[in-house]
Amino acid sequence: MRKLIASLMLAVVLTAFTVDEDIFVGKILYKYSFSDMNGNEITEKLSPYFGREQHYFIDSENYKALDENGDLVQLYSSETNTYYYFNKGKFVQKIDGSTQTSKKAVVTELDLEDEIAGYNCKAVQIETDNATTVYYYSPSIKTDKEVFSKHNFGEWNRYLEATGGGLTLKFVMTDHKNGYVWTSVATEVSRMDLSAEDFVLPSDANKN
Repeated sequence: MRKLIASLMLAVVLTAFTVDEDIFVGKILYKYSFSDMNGNEITEKLSPYFGREQHYFIDSENYKALDENGDLVQLYSSETNTYYYFNKGKFVQKIDGSTQTSKKAVVTELDLEDEIAGYNCKAVQIETDNATTVYYYSPSIKTDKEVFSKHNFGEWNRYLEATGGGLTLKFVMTDHKNGYVWTSVATEVSRMDLSAEDFVLPSDANKN
């Protein structure tokens, strides 16, 4: 009986360790480009508004993004389900993560594959009120979808449900309302140690 209990305890420990190892903690660097609906390059026109890069950091509960200048763009805490938006590093808006941003979110698995940053990726399409986005993801670069299950804002929980927690390594978003195509491609995927202190809200941000 003691051997059985010891074996069960060891199995639980090993399982927990494996789950933790599967969760990606680190940084993904994305490069942006833009085109109009006819395929003409308009990156110079739109990059002042959207930036040229995103330096995305994520641990098992939080994420944040910086632009190419090192300015904070977004910060999310799963503990409070709160999303913070910044412009040029200055706090702009606090958003309840449960906020619905589209009345529809139609998910379609696609028979597409691509190799991005050295990873073989699958594809899924999500159609919302104003945009159609094709996401490429690798099952080996993933987060825990349950932790972010209340993150309705931007339909991120719907995306993670569709990918099994796989994080985006490339997306192509067609904005039908505003007439442009936004392509974001990961050029660097780096596992790294991150702590809760890496996701602390800046002291000058309005918390009300």
